[in-house]
Order: sequence, then structure tokens, then C-alpha cells
Amino acid sequence: MTTILENNAMIYLKTLQSAEGEGQIDEIELQTKGTFAKKNGKFYIIYEESELTGFEETTTTIKVSEDAVCMTRRGKYNSRMEFRLGEKCLCSYNTPFGVIPVGVNPVSVENNLSEDGGNLDIEYILDIDNRDYLTNRLKLTVDKIVS
Repeated sequence: MTTILENNAMIYLKTLQSAEGEGQIDEIELQTKGTFAKKNGKFYIIYEESELTGFEETTTTIKVSEDAVCMTRRGKYNSRMEFRLGEKCLCSYNTPFGVIPVGVNPVSVENNLSEDGGNLDIEYILDIDNRDYLTNRLKLTVDKIVS
């Protein structure tokens, strides 16, 4: 396994978000160095968020296993979301505007990661009080840096 927080990968992150009933799609793109490793059959992607994503002073860890993806944020904004097809995950989502209890309903999870990097594409719906609120798509590309 790669040493934690060793910047051994370029991470390209693109998020698309639209609120129910609105036609507007918000798009955020981030390119940053981060850590990419495989341990016990799971892939780990670790990177620092920025003001651009709205989660400055926060470290994001994405753990990808065969049947689920777990995204944990630690720092100024703490949250944990799990994406498992066919299952709704209840979590508290810490935002710049406060903590919001939400349901996470994955629509699709496409994992094309290998030891050399690859892609992860997740589409999901966040619901508040059992009402669909935001549709999100997270497109992540990992390019492992060869030393």
C-alpha cells in the first residue's frame, strides 16, 4: 500500500448538481494531487478539498469496494455518505450552512478503477424529509503519477 497522504496521483473531479424542479445544472471541476492506494481489496482516494468545492480545510477519503463506495469528509466540514445500489443511506451532511440530515439514493455506480488509476462515476439523489431534493453526479478520474 502507498503511504497515506503521499501525493502519488492526479485527481480530476467533476460534479454536476441540479435541484428538483429547476432547470439549472451547477458544475464544479477540481484538479488536485492526492493519494491513490489499494489495501485489502479496496481502493482509497484521498485529497484536500478547496474553496472551489465549498469544502475548504477538509480532507475527503473515498473508499471503493466491490459493492459500495463510501465518501468521508473530515476537517471543517464532516460528513459520511455511502453509495450502495438498491439501498438508501441516511446521513448527516455538514455544509457551510449547517448540518442537514439527508437520504442518499444511488442511481448508478460505475467503478473502473485498477492499480494504475481509472474512473469512478456515481449518480445519486439526495432527499430531505423523504422528498427528492438534489440530483448529483460525481465523475472522478485518477491518474497515478509514475515516479
